[in-house]
Amino acid sequence: MFKTLDPGDKRITPFKVNKTFTVTNADSGSGVFSFRAISGSTNNFDTSTAVVKTYQDVSNNVSSSFYSLPSWHLINNMYYKQKSGTDRREFTDINPYQNFGANDGRQYRFLHTSASVISIPQKLYGERIKPGSVTITDDSGDTSLSIKDDGDGNLYDFNYSSSFVKFKSGSAANGKFDYNEITDSTGSVVGNIFYEHGVLVMTDTGSKYIDVGQKEGTDGFSIEYKAQATITEHEYTCIIGENEFNGTMNISATKQRSGSISVTGDEAWKLFPPGHATATSGSYGNSYTAATEFENFVTHSEFRPYVTKVGLYNDFNQLIAIGQLSAPIKNEKDIALGIVVRFDA
Repeated sequence: MFKTLDPGDKRITPFKVNKTFTVTNADSGSGVFSFRAISGSTNNFDTSTAVVKTYQDVSNNVSSSFYSLPSWHLINNMYYKQKSGTDRREFTDINPYQNFGANDGRQYRFLHTSASVISIPQKLYGERIKPGSVTITDDSGDTSLSIKDDGDGNLYDFNYSSSFVKFKSGSAANGKFDYNEITDSTGSVVGNIFYEHGVLVMTDTGSKYIDVGQKEGTDGFSIEYKAQATITEHEYTCIIGENEFNGTMNISATKQRSGSISVTGDEAWKLFPPGHATATSGSYGNSYTAATEFENFVTHSEFRPYVTKVGLYNDFNQLIAIGQLSAPIKNEKDIALGIVVRFDA
């Protein structure tokens, strides 16, 4: 009782799903790390004297070390490297950057000689962090900071959101920031986030932001964000035509529920047909052969089976999915029946 699906009856639709996560400075065992990035010469770099931050979590078998000097060069080359100069406009006007963090002009990037970095592992954000979903709460200073992302990869201090909007006002006209308002970036743009990599970089070196993400305990941080992943919905329209699938393989249709079955266990005989419940031994103690008779109601001209489940099979006749109907549906002989089976993968 199989039927091949028409290609037009198949539809595969991808869609994005999001899940909210909250991570803190105490989640290093899950791979959340924060560390300093400090510029300098790599000539004669010596790990024994270099500035390093080490994480040791015996219970989670985590041991990681982050050296400040190579960390700065790493993020600089990945996201910030550009032509030499001291004017911020000269730095930021070069778009897109020829690196992993290509910029379309909506992201304001300026890396000083030091930065604070927070890294979230891929297992905690899926394909990427959803733009516009990030809130960093940091207690490293005298007052608690609330830092958000604008959906374009900029991190700004929520208390200075009006200044940030003013500074970004030029992006609507020409795709870039309004550098006539560059003074309004002070206290508003504090860093960048790279959604696909789970990397947050605090570039502002002012005393208010220099320790963001770097302290622990009551001076620590938390980050709330939405992880994003793609799920594929499979939809199959199964058509039962007129006079199709009017038979049944249900054992209840056979004479005294006879039919081929094999069961195991010390009291398996209890599962066999009525009238044989006392037969605890013999040739069919655990199995019996196929049915040879149906009950009378099956042979009636008005007998119609009810559909309760739909099975989907691959080209090798292997069952890969079962669709369970909420209620049995009668399969009328002169009416076609369409059943839609959906599942996510």
